[in-house]
Amino acid sequence: MNNLILIHGALGTADQMSPLKEMLKKDFNVHLLELEGHGASSSNEKAFAIDGFVNQLDDFIDSIGGTHIFGYSMGGFIALLSAASGNPNIQSITTLGTKMKWSSEIAEQEVKHLNPEKIKEKVPAFAQALKKKHGVHWEQVLYRTAAFMKALGDEPPITESRMKQINIPVQLCLADKDQMVSKEETEEVNAWIPNSRFHFIPDSKHPIEQTNLTTLAETVRSFMPSIS
Repeated sequence: MNNLILIHGALGTADQMSPLKEMLKKDFNVHLLELEGHGASSSNEKAFAIDGFVNQLDDFIDSIGGTHIFGYSMGGFIALLSAASGNPNIQSITTLGTKMKWSSEIAEQEVKHLNPEKIKEKVPAFAQALKKKHGVHWEQVLYRTAAFMKALGDEPPITESRMKQINIPVQLCLADKDQMVSKEETEEVNAWIPNSRFHFIPDSKHPIEQTNLTTLAETVRSFMPSIS
């Protein structure tokens, strides 16, 4: 049975991927990767950095061998960069809602949504959800994520030259009602990757909790026979 790593998105934890794991565990050896500084390791003072997350993924892959990857949002971003760096053990990648285009202006807009004080005041339920995920360090997770996004804006890692280095099958998925990630930016990167396809997930929004998981699971599952 093939390995499949599921990687969560920004502000998420490995548990975010559990419902999808349940749908795919009969078809794959499913592994959940929790990125450093999130969830149980939210007290980790290590700064969020693309290179650090990619290294963590590479180390995890080394421990299990050849694998397919599904990355949600930021998780897809990290998977693509690992593949672009030439990791030989990645067999395919499927992403969902991965924001490809970054600039200082885009990062500034996203960071506005990551102020802990405003979240506590205006959306207390979201604050409680973040506290449940990351414990008492949830505010630090927000600050680190904001700094991470600013770094993406200052030096966007997803470039045409990098994406052209990916030599494995890739499937870039986007929720049909995603208001954070555009079809245009996803299709642009799709054109850069030599063996890539673009796929809409219907009746879905950007949060994976508001994604049609039945369709998503089938999309992941059906991609594998086509590349074997």
